[in-house]
Amino acid sequence: MIGNASTPKGHARIVYSDRRTRNIFIWSLSAGLVISGMAFALKIAEFIFTMSSDDAKGFADVPVTVYFFVAGGWLCSLLWCFITGKFKDVEYSKMAMLEQEEEYAKQGI
Repeated sequence: MIGNASTPKGHARIVYSDRRTRNIFIWSLSAGLVISGMAFALKIAEFIFTMSSDDAKGFADVPVTVYFFVAGGWLCSLLWCFITGKFKDVEYSKMAMLEQEEEYAKQGI
């Protein structure tokens, strides 16, 4: 289905209504996230085991701690965006701005 009442005038919004395609996409995305999360957890566990060994004691403690705090901040920001709905209809603002710019051009502003 193409078009939606919430899109600016003259701009089409593509909505995928094929259930099979949507399900394949969701399952693929979910599998990718699970696999990536497991790989990340494995790397963190390997890092922790390496840091606790006597060979690498104290190696990169501060940079890694800073990295974790920064990554945690970005994760909190991402969760806040999802919870407050910032990712809903992200294209609308762009299209509305372009439409407003066209109106300004017509007015000579």
